[in-house]
Amino acid sequence: MHFSEDDLREALKRKDPGEGFTQRTMARVNQARVNQALAEGTAPPAAKKVNGKFLAWWTLRPAWTVVVAAVLLLACGIGGYQYSEYRHAEEMRIARAKQQQLQQEAERARDQAIMALEIARAKLNHVLQHAQLQAEPSDKVRRQRL
Repeated sequence: MHFSEDDLREALKRKDPGEGFTQRTMARVNQARVNQALAEGTAPPAAKKVNGKFLAWWTLRPAWTVVVAAVLLLACGIGGYQYSEYRHAEEMRIARAKQQQLQQEAERARDQAIMALEIARAKLNHVLQHAQLQAEPSDKVRRQRL
């Protein structure tokens, strides 16, 4: 037998499952669970609450809920405080390191300035000695100019 594309399209076309499909499917799933539980020798599973176990615990034990919320808030507060202290200490360490670096640079600049002044003093003394050697024969002229 030869199938055409139209036959294939018709066979694969969506079809409405009909009224109550979801209920029938869920009934079969529940029946399969009960049968499996009976085969294993255990009691059938209890019906679950709509809101789930966590939300059921949340609504049935409001005192514990408040305690858990308070502990979480306290833990977050302490953690935030410790983190801010850590950040402050880190910023202070960085500031001290920068201050120390600036102080070292200032000391280096001071040392260089002192060295430059010493070099200039030595050069000026050298020039002055040469000038005095040349001015010795005419000492009277030098005194008059001063």
